[in-house]
Amino acid sequence: MRRYIGQIITRIPRRFLSREDGTVTIFGMMMFVLMVGVGGIAIDVMRYETQRAQLQYTLDRAVLAAASLSQTLEPEAVVRDYFETAGLQDYRLRVEVIEGLNFRRVNAIAEMELRSLFMHMFGVRVLTSPAAGAAEERVRNIEVSMVLDISGSMGSSNRMTNLRPAARQFVTDVMGANTNPEGNQLVSVSIIPYNGHVNAGSTLNSVFNLSDEHGYSNCSRFYDGDFNATGLSPNVEIQRMGHFDMNTNSWNQNSSINRPRCPTDDYGAIIPWSQNETALHALINSFNPEGTTAIDAGMKWAVALLDPAARPAVNALVESGVVHADFEDRPAPYDDVETLKVIVLMTDGANTEQYDLRDHVRTGPSRFWRDPDDGDISVHYEEWDEYWWEDHNEWHDEPDGGDNDNAYQMDWSEVWNRISVNHIDSAWFPSRAWDLDGDTNNSVNHWRRDVVEDNRDDFAQNRLREQYANGNEGDDRLEDICDAAHAQGIVIFSIAFEAPSRGRQVMQYCASSDAHYYDVEGLDISDAFSSIARTINQLRLVQ
Repeated sequence: MRRYIGQIITRIPRRFLSREDGTVTIFGMMMFVLMVGVGGIAIDVMRYETQRAQLQYTLDRAVLAAASLSQTLEPEAVVRDYFETAGLQDYRLRVEVIEGLNFRRVNAIAEMELRSLFMHMFGVRVLTSPAAGAAEERVRNIEVSMVLDISGSMGSSNRMTNLRPAARQFVTDVMGANTNPEGNQLVSVSIIPYNGHVNAGSTLNSVFNLSDEHGYSNCSRFYDGDFNATGLSPNVEIQRMGHFDMNTNSWNQNSSINRPRCPTDDYGAIIPWSQNETALHALINSFNPEGTTAIDAGMKWAVALLDPAARPAVNALVESGVVHADFEDRPAPYDDVETLKVIVLMTDGANTEQYDLRDHVRTGPSRFWRDPDDGDISVHYEEWDEYWWEDHNEWHDEPDGGDNDNAYQMDWSEVWNRISVNHIDSAWFPSRAWDLDGDTNNSVNHWRRDVVEDNRDDFAQNRLREQYANGNEGDDRLEDICDAAHAQGIVIFSIAFEAPSRGRQVMQYCASSDAHYYDVEGLDISDAFSSIARTINQLRLVQ
């Protein structure tokens, strides 16, 4: 019996060791434990990443706020306040502030610990979430040219009504950097209004060399080659646009034409290199939509006022007290890393035809004589050495007012200051000039007819003024000056304000990138200007 029991006892271990029953259960238990461990690690990693992302997001926002030059609180206090608002606790923080006259940089490093729920089983009891960030606001010297459309179409659909407050707010926003403890004027703004021309105004006329055919107005005219270069030197002559009226049929004996193409005063004139917010706002408020559209002319002046070639003009205006002394020796060189040059180009239309007087009637002695006593004007016919007296409908061998040696020969510029180009052919070369005799007013003088008619043809409007650019040519010139500006690193923002297709296309072409182009309608014009101002003054994440 004992022998039998011993055999059984001996066999049990052998059978246990040789049997395979239950091995899958053991393997499953091991895999389960492993899966729980891996899943737990994933949960800990997800908790860690969530905390790290929140920490980094909060830190980024905090350093941006702390770096603002308008921030009056201590930078570290600002950062800690952001952490408190976000509900973050038990963090380690180090803040470094570097600041100077026109910049502030805030560097920050933060850490937070996270106790693991599962990874401690593998010896990792704490995970540390790091975050690092830096923000800088650097108010560099900023030179801005605003090119604003004041053409007739801006009077439609409340466009001008919407533009004025948007443009004013932009001026206020970009000039915020000029409000600093030291009072340094870091931002200069030039406003260039345009319609079918640009009025350089008396200020720029005093420091740039506009040609001297007349002194009635100060609009400039540029030629195709001028749009391939960015600069306008005060020492190089700029063609002054002729002073003339091509819109009415009138003349004035003792006063000027009714609707000169270029204003005789400083209405719509450029304000250059200014820090005077009040003056810039007043100019914007004065805009009265009228005329055609010459975007290229406005852009030419905008680029020229940012080009270092204009420095002698700026310094002359500084010396005379017109421009602030802080802007002496501006515009800065294009490679000056401390200066940002910006153009904001805006239109609601597209380039149209541009006109000027033809060269042969621009300046110099004319065929017209004037009696200064009563303002009567007569015209000389060389064919007979006689004068047609327009107010008397008579022929004479001397000019009207010549009896007292009083009449004088008019310069062409004075002729166009008194007589519209639409009216001169019918008033001084009429059919009555061959139908009436100066002595009896009852004789027929048809022998004069051919000469009078030939002269009338010579004084037809299309013989007196020229279209020197059509819409497509204006677009080509605009693209040329935009290319020249881009090559010099000038940043161009463009706004197509309810503009037609051709206007939108050329605005998009001129923009420095697609992000610098705005296609807006209605009150969205304010959003466009605000966005541009924020971009110019933006805080930059630098790490």
